[in-house]
Amino acid sequence: GKSARSNPVSYVGAWDAVRALFAALPDAKSRGYTPGTFSFNAGTGRCPTCNGSGFEHVEMQFLSDVYLRCPDCDGRRYRPEVLELRWRDKSVADVPELTVTEALAFFADQSAVRAALAPLADVGLDYLRLGPPVPTLSGREAQRLKLAGHLAEAAKLAGRKPRAGRGGASGRLLLLFDEPTTGPHFEDGATLLAAFGK
Repeated sequence: GKSARSNPVSYVGAWDAVRALFAALPDAKSRGYTPGTFSFNAGTGRCPTCNGSGFEHVEMQFLSDVYLRCPDCDGRRYRPEVLELRWRDKSVADVPELTVTEALAFFADQSAVRAALAPLADVGLDYLRLGPPVPTLSGREAQRLKLAGHLAEAAKLAGRKPRAGRGGASGRLLLLFDEPTTGPHFEDGATLLAAFGK
């Protein structure tokens, strides 16, 4: 979670389903694109200048390091030919700009994407954009993101036989929280408590 390449949509596993949608486009198939082409962490589709990070890291010796928007992709992370492809008028670089609420509406008929994004809304992160680097989130947002990741994993485990170390023989997972409702608004606390019951 400390990597600048990690973001909410990839943390809960929704990015795999999104990349599969783009790879299934007729133009993507004709060009020989795979889901890996739509990854900003690896593959041939990412910007070669910034290696898919969207920025260039400049070390400043005695000052704080500086992150500059990539001059070639303008922070969009991908090669121009990959950005030409559109799924419902959005490129693969437009999706991380959506909030969780917007993404749930945009992918309303895509059950795999919605199932992966639902835990983010369940823990009260429905306002959060899908693409900001995890290290830029507040402490409270990062904690809720971690809970959403556990909920997403639990949902996956519910559909298959549990493995040792992932909920044990019973398939159940015990999470301990230290005053999870202290600090946030009462409605945020109620949302979080409702997520615990899922």
